[in-house]
Amino acid sequence: MFFRVDKRLGKYTNYNHSPAHLFIDQAYYIITAHTIENTRPFYDDERKQILLDSIFLNFVERNIWQMIAYFVADNHYHILLNSKDNAKSLSKIIADIHRFTAITINKMDNKIGHQVWFQYWDTVITSENSFYARFNYIHYNPVHPVKYRRKNDSL
Repeated sequence: MFFRVDKRLGKYTNYNHSPAHLFIDQAYYIITAHTIENTRPFYDDERKQILLDSIFLNFVERNIWQMIAYFVADNHYHILLNSKDNAKSLSKIIADIHRFTAITINKMDNKIGHQVWFQYWDTVITSENSFYARFNYIHYNPVHPVKYRRKNDSL
């Protein structure tokens, strides 16, 4: 693992309406996203699987990020990834995931244009201790074990 992150090497973007983001290739990221007003649109297995499949499609398959750990709940998710050589794609990936899942959930609920997602937060992990703290948080925090896995994932 490589944790010598020089934040001066990354592209730092500060938006007026959301948290600042730091884009560094070959860095580990913890990403958390939450739904609007604590609604629970991913309340069953089918809906959670839609979100999880979109996360894997957009991060791993289309943009070649390395998935380390993930957790999907009724109203939020946590993912731990390595950006490989594609950190600058983070905002677009999240936008694609949130757009697709919002449209899909709205169709399932017979709604049009209802906002599903509130915001996401990302953090570049800069130490091995920080990496393992987040890894353990994702795996051991849920009250119930993570049961939403892709078919080919090992336990």
